[in-house]
Amino acid sequence: MVSGVNSRKQLLPLFLDLGSRSVVIFGGGSVGERRARFFSEFSSVIIVSKSFTEGLLQMERDESAKLIRADLAQGYNEYLETAFIVIPATSDAELNSSIELAASKRGILVNKVDGIGDVVVPSLIRKGPIAVAISTKSPALSKYLRLRLEKELDENFEGMARLLGQIRKEIKQEVPDQMERSRLIWSILSDREVWRLLDLSYEKAYMRAREQVPRHERDSLDAGDPSQGIDRRD
Repeated sequence: MVSGVNSRKQLLPLFLDLGSRSVVIFGGGSVGERRARFFSEFSSVIIVSKSFTEGLLQMERDESAKLIRADLAQGYNEYLETAFIVIPATSDAELNSSIELAASKRGILVNKVDGIGDVVVPSLIRKGPIAVAISTKSPALSKYLRLRLEKELDENFEGMARLLGQIRKEIKQEVPDQMERSRLIWSILSDREVWRLLDLSYEKAYMRAREQVPRHERDSLDAGDPSQGIDRRD
């Protein structure tokens, strides 16, 4: 996670499991829609507003978000009850401040759309199981960094993650020394031939990676492999 946020607040970069949590967004405009699209991949999203963009209406039809039609000028406290994160995103700055204050008093995390709140939405890069989150004081700089990093992260990281997961389980059973296991993993990561083979054949990359294991340890690993190949076990 890359962080360049400069604020008196000390923000701790984290990856959170929000699967059982609710994010409540106040405001059905374009800003609310952007936040809804981001959080709907990770959590239950509720948007409270008198009106909604067509994009939010489509999210409701797709069942990726829940819309509640309400006049927030008449009150909003009832919608805070189930919230883990609150996002005040109405066009009324005074109303947003009021919602933020009420949420903070309840101990609810706040994501501000016009400043740094308790939660900052990062610029996100996903490459299979790899996730990189970028946050800076400037949204333009965050986007620039994301585009630069996406160009750099052009190798088969998904295949490497799979391979290392498999190799790590095996050498953990066969190599008792933790430092030696770390050395072996790093040796595989540093082997350009393994990376090249990942684009051609996972099995060939796997066998190349196994060559990094010392002979006496590799023999014990081989004993568990069927003669017809690693991907043909019953």
